[in-house]
Amino acid sequence: MKAKQILGLMATATAALVSYTDPGQAASLTAGERFGTQGIKFIENTEVKFNFVQSNGAFKSTVKLFEVGGGNRLTFVKDLFVETKGSDNLSEKGWRGTCGNTVAFTEGTSCTSYFTFIANKTYSLGLDSGVNGIVYSTTALNTFAPGGTQQAVFNSFGAQAEEDTTLFTGVNAAQFQSSDPLSSVVRIGFEDTGNGNDGDFQDFTITAVARRTAVPEPTTLAGLALSGGALAFLRRRPVGRV
Repeated sequence: MKAKQILGLMATATAALVSYTDPGQAASLTAGERFGTQGIKFIENTEVKFNFVQSNGAFKSTVKLFEVGGGNRLTFVKDLFVETKGSDNLSEKGWRGTCGNTVAFTEGTSCTSYFTFIANKTYSLGLDSGVNGIVYSTTALNTFAPGGTQQAVFNSFGAQAEEDTTLFTGVNAAQFQSSDPLSSVVRIGFEDTGNGNDGDFQDFTITAVARRTAVPEPTTLAGLALSGGALAFLRRRPVGRV
């Protein structure tokens, strides 16, 4: 095989891999997928990037991720964000906690956490506030009342004045129960039940944005293996031969 033909095969295989995993391709949730108060579920492996925005409360809290099994059995997966103290400076600015102060930097000057959700598994976020207990983004898991209570809003930071001035009520519940992290950045606000479960939903605020995580097809992998072998062959050939 001539050198130009070999290089052509390499280019074709590389292009196939790049196009298959292009994170810039438009996407959105499809039938059977959900991201909200009824749980988190994707039908394809999907990576979600979470960013900590701020907290407002005296509790030292942790945002956790759980897998939800049959009978709502919970299996801990990982900690997404861990506060090292309750707030930046006690009660100042409404017990505010910020990135780099209550939550440590993870990427430069941001507080970011990643997780790849496995296809067809169901998950939930949880806000663990220590002695104040834990609440879940999935309403059915909050068994304070029959049927569960909503302790997280999607597409809102609740009453956090910098981003949103919406107080959650039963009247506007529906518009804050789900969103699509594949098509836009999703705002999420937690209510930690403090102050009599006051419904401000700004006790811990994060964002989420997702992309599909593609696995190369067997034919693409075979093409890459061929191109790698071809490259090795070219390097071994005597100089000056075409």
